[in-house]
Amino acid sequence: MGSLREYETVFVLRPNVEDSRVEDEVDGVRQTIQAGSGEILGVERWGRRKLAYEIRKVNEGIYTLIRFRGGPGLVQELERRYRLREDVLRHLTVVSQGLPSEPVIRREAEPAQPGPDAAEPGSLDEGARMSETGPDTTTSSGEVRSENRDEPDADPRWT
Repeated sequence: MGSLREYETVFVLRPNVEDSRVEDEVDGVRQTIQAGSGEILGVERWGRRKLAYEIRKVNEGIYTLIRFRGGPGLVQELERRYRLREDVLRHLTVVSQGLPSEPVIRREAEPAQPGPDAAEPGSLDEGARMSETGPDTTTSSGEVRSENRDEPDADPRWT
């Protein structure tokens, strides 16, 4: 038997599956993992979510993530189990990179603080400036060229 590794498995169930059947599926996966000498590290129920694309004429699915430790034979058994279940729309099992030390929090990007070498606001930096229509560049002769590709004048392919 190979060494035990940490895995993450995500499966998506049909949206019309009742809550009791969702619990049955999670319990079935748990039993499969435990029967294969695996150890459950965590279960996350993500709930009903919109699919990125239609699968078997369905636009939504019920997502569940299970983290576990086991051998490669256990992964093969889980994959077999998923394929046999009609309610499983999709599934994916990957080797885990470990649990994050802190929860991942997404927040809005903060405006960058100008460094000591930053140009003054309103000045031209290295011959480039922003206009209402997009970035413009200044040539060595002082001519301003628009890089806005929506204007016919700016792109020779429009002629």
